[in-house]
Amino acid sequence: MRFRPLLLAALPALAGPAVWAGPHAEMLGEEAVTLRLDPATGALTLDAVLPAPQGDVTLPRQDWLTVETLEIGGDATPVPSSGVLRAARHMGRPVTMRLTGTLPPLSPEIGEAARAETASYLLGSGWLPVDSAPRARFELNLEVPAGWRPAATGRLGAEAVGAEGRRAQFVFTGRAADMGVFAGRYTVGEARHGDLRLRTYFEPRDAAYSPAYTEAVAGYIDRFSAEIGPYPYAGFSVVSAPIPVGLGMPGLTYVSQSILGHGYMRGRSLAHEVLHSWWGNSVAVDYRRGNWCEGLTTYMADHALAEDAGPEAAREMRLGWLRDLAALPADEDRPLTEFRAASHGARQAVGYGKAALLFHMLKAELGPADWHKGLSRFYAERHDRVAAWHDLRAAFEEASGRDLGWFFDQWLTRSGLPALRLEAAEPEGTTLHLVLGQSGPAYRLSVPVVVETAAGTERHLVLLDAGRGEATLRLRAPARAVSVDPDFDLARALAPGEVPPMLGDLFAGPEPVLLALGGETAAAEALGARLLRRPARLVDAAAAETAPALIVVGSGAEVAAWRMAHLSAPAPWSMDAGRARAWVERDPGGRLIGFLSADRAEDLASELGALRYQAGQSYAAFSGGAAVAAGDWPTGATPLSRRFD
Repeated sequence: MRFRPLLLAALPALAGPAVWAGPHAEMLGEEAVTLRLDPATGALTLDAVLPAPQGDVTLPRQDWLTVETLEIGGDATPVPSSGVLRAARHMGRPVTMRLTGTLPPLSPEIGEAARAETASYLLGSGWLPVDSAPRARFELNLEVPAGWRPAATGRLGAEAVGAEGRRAQFVFTGRAADMGVFAGRYTVGEARHGDLRLRTYFEPRDAAYSPAYTEAVAGYIDRFSAEIGPYPYAGFSVVSAPIPVGLGMPGLTYVSQSILGHGYMRGRSLAHEVLHSWWGNSVAVDYRRGNWCEGLTTYMADHALAEDAGPEAAREMRLGWLRDLAALPADEDRPLTEFRAASHGARQAVGYGKAALLFHMLKAELGPADWHKGLSRFYAERHDRVAAWHDLRAAFEEASGRDLGWFFDQWLTRSGLPALRLEAAEPEGTTLHLVLGQSGPAYRLSVPVVVETAAGTERHLVLLDAGRGEATLRLRAPARAVSVDPDFDLARALAPGEVPPMLGDLFAGPEPVLLALGGETAAAEALGARLLRRPARLVDAAAAETAPALIVVGSGAEVAAWRMAHLSAPAPWSMDAGRARAWVERDPGGRLIGFLSADRAEDLASELGALRYQAGQSYAAFSGGAAVAAGDWPTGATPLSRRFD
């Protein structure tokens, strides 16, 4: 099950990642489940039968669920206090049990199961007895009262409507942790796409969106099937959720009702969830060795759709990834092999953005033909199996006939990014001599260099595999200007001028000290500790003058007056938006200064508590604790570009 944040903050995973290391199509378990659920009250009765359990059977241990009866081979047996029925007890004989309980009410903390006024859900396998088989065939028989509609992962079989309610059967083959069962006051929309059944389970007020969703899903399935291989499931469903998430599950996505009407949900977000049918669901992730699927899905869905919109849109997306990485606090900058799931924005910057850039660079390194050949080989070999980064490497090496160890080693095992330098650029007639440099440890890079000449724009690649390298480019006409990686095709540190100062710089660079104006030391100290995630260090006015990084905190009038006295440049904005505001600037010496102000000093902590979610912006204003304005300062000249005319 893939958990994907759709709002400003990344949402926590609801359960630990499934770790599956079983061989292809072996040890396939079997389980029959009958679930009678009254979504209005949350009351449920669950009958489960494992006809030939493999290994130990783990019983559900939820405080809202009780095991009423347990039988082995038709004989009643005590429920084990450990919650685990050992293989020596059942010896492969049928295990049958009945469970009863009441779903917990929906709460701010998203759980594995909950009931709400219009929809209820059970996610993963924590509510089921499961054996040790890594994959199983689950026959789910769902019964709900009249006025409700059930949905689940898997192939939809028989449906029946009676006076007492509705029954539906779903057959799901896969990992128990990837299952989901849903019930809601849904209006069901359906379309056929070849042999596929496409469905939407929306509340009546959203039913009009159904045709647009099924049409979009059909288009994405066709697109990704052509790029990767056959779609792995019998259909795809979009189910409305009462919780603010997007969950990618086999052949289904569970999406917050509040965003179904937004165009971006039917665009890149829906494409992302459909693509997870291949990456993450059909080909599972070996989380012990890092999560490759979020980056690959982001690149093949989000970035590919941005490319469809034009090169500038794709460039802006890559720049956004680099900006997010630039805003990473040092203690959050981890190698890709350590990424498991995006439980917050910092991890998303690495596991989604940096990993997507890895695939962008790999495609450029191999060329489109070997890239697509490698993807198809990877899917064909790992379909219905677990996969790790080394499996991707093997597939691309086989497709291209090249050793790619150097590529994957440098991008997977290192934290941080290389910083490029344009040390010299000397035009002479129709040649251009370049000296490029990079920070250590050196990466092996194919650096894009764009040269503007009298005859037009030329694009070149310069190999840089040491701390410093030289190259002579032969041009069609004399050079007028040169730029190093102007389209952000490399995973690299952004140079000064390529991006304005960002609020995230306050948390990523030298530890800033706080200057509390107007004697508001308690408010400044509390806010600083909340934002920096460590005790804040307050200084007096004299120490603030020499601090390498500074945050100035106070009322709006006090902060504006301090700024006027210490910075000669005109204020970049009005400094009075919202009820509180934050922005960053650099003084003439390049020192980073953050400004935090509120109309009332006592509101600083409550209004600016969500400031970290605006880490990729230069300024933000807040009211009621939510951002009401945010943006960037204009960029300036960059040392990675030179003009000769």
